[in-house]
Amino acid sequence: MSNAVLRGDLRARGSSRKVLAMELLYLGILALLMLLGLPPELNQIDPSRNPVGLGMALLGVQVVLVTYFASACALQEIAVEGERPAIDLAFGPFSRRTIVVGKSLASLATIVYWLLLGVPLLVLAFGIRQAPIAGLAAVFVLVVAQAWAVAQIGLLYSIVCESEFARTLAHWATLVLVFLATLALPAEVQWTNPVVAVTWAVAGTFPVQAAACYAALGLVCTGLAHVALRRFGVA
Repeated sequence: MSNAVLRGDLRARGSSRKVLAMELLYLGILALLMLLGLPPELNQIDPSRNPVGLGMALLGVQVVLVTYFASACALQEIAVEGERPAIDLAFGPFSRRTIVVGKSLASLATIVYWLLLGVPLLVLAFGIRQAPIAGLAAVFVLVVAQAWAVAQIGLLYSIVCESEFARTLAHWATLVLVFLATLALPAEVQWTNPVVAVTWAVAGTFPVQAAACYAALGLVCTGLAHVALRRFGVA
């Protein structure tokens, strides 16, 4: 791992009590949701209920929580102990590429790790409902693309927005746009909503366009973050 920014961010996140608290909250919410969705008798499944309903609910909550936590950390809205913001690193001995790539990969690695933490609960929920779990890997790819894209927007905001208030306002406006405003779009393009896209994927209709668009959005924001660092005189 030759990127010093990536090493530093992963080390900080791995030892952070704040990140540990987020992970416990994340797992606690998923576990509580699963317990509330269990049938009274585990060996008696109501045939009138959607067998993947509980799994879909967990995945929907998971994509919201992981996306928020990842973007908030990238934005420094949730400041991780020992993790330096991109702007601070711009005044150190790092190139723009090292900063942006390191921050981007740290967000990606964190997202994948958080999704893996939730796997046992998801498998248990799908198993109890006797629902197929063969497509979960594809769903995870979609969630990674979605959460990483929003995290990269957060990274961009952390560089271009000078005040903490402006960054936070822009961040929450983006979350409202991504998770709520997209629900008002016509049904054929509601795949832009992360929760709807995940629901389609679990139902067997993988929204390739959603994964591609979010991945492209993440790459564009990464490039813009690289360009934005130029104003600090970073090579």
